[in-house]
Amino acid sequence: MLRQALKIAVFLGLLLPVLFIYLRELFNDKLKSRLDISNSTQAPIFGEIAHSDVNEALVMTRNSRKVISEQFRMIRTNLSYLIGNKEKPIILITSTFSGEGKSFISINVGAVMALAGKRTVILEFDIRKPKILNGLNLPKAQGITNYLVGGDSLSSLVIPVPEVENLFVIPCGPIPPNPAEMLLESRLKDVFDFAKKEFDIIIVDTAPVGLVSDAQVLSRYADCTFYIVRLNYTLKKHVHFINDLYLNQKLPKIALLVNDISPSSDYYSYGNYNGYG
Repeated sequence: MLRQALKIAVFLGLLLPVLFIYLRELFNDKLKSRLDISNSTQAPIFGEIAHSDVNEALVMTRNSRKVISEQFRMIRTNLSYLIGNKEKPIILITSTFSGEGKSFISINVGAVMALAGKRTVILEFDIRKPKILNGLNLPKAQGITNYLVGGDSLSSLVIPVPEVENLFVIPCGPIPPNPAEMLLESRLKDVFDFAKKEFDIIIVDTAPVGLVSDAQVLSRYADCTFYIVRLNYTLKKHVHFINDLYLNQKLPKIALLVNDISPSSDYYSYGNYNGYG
């Protein structure tokens, strides 16, 4: 009887951990690792962004040597592989849904470009839920929507970012009641013509492509797309949506940026940055 009880105990001791792991994976619908991403899409992973422990949106500063700062510098270095020798590139930044870090990455990609001596402007084209000015602690101001409905001067809308030389923002302006129709205005092209005339790098922060069509409308002006996925937040099923965008070229030159990587996450089991911390 005792021997039989011991056999049952050993069997349960082996079965329960396996069952627990199986059920955990079965009900885990969020991206946990690089493998989760590469198994679901052919879009290339262009860069990786570590979890930020600070509350400030702007983490990319000239003298910072943190891992996250080096990751943004690596993105800057690798940009030429994505766009070649394109002069005055326009970089579209989007994601599937809100909360994946799109505006955070827009701000810091803009900052790392500006720190290299490039006159860089962030166009706050998320005209439904703008976050750039707030992230940079800048006051609300007139912006793109004012111009699209008949404003006179684009140059008067440009706001310098005090903390970063060569970095500027053209804000969204008042949130319109008809954002989709606003982006069909004939003056939209003028905004990009002005940006290319005055700046070396143009960052376009736009609405999540999984919710509205804004990013696809704006993509005709862009040279490449930084598409944000966030570990432990982006759903695995959303990566199939990204793969469709990539294979059907619905956005220009999609490159994935994996955001919010924690040193304790499964992502680091693949050797990313081991030994550099």
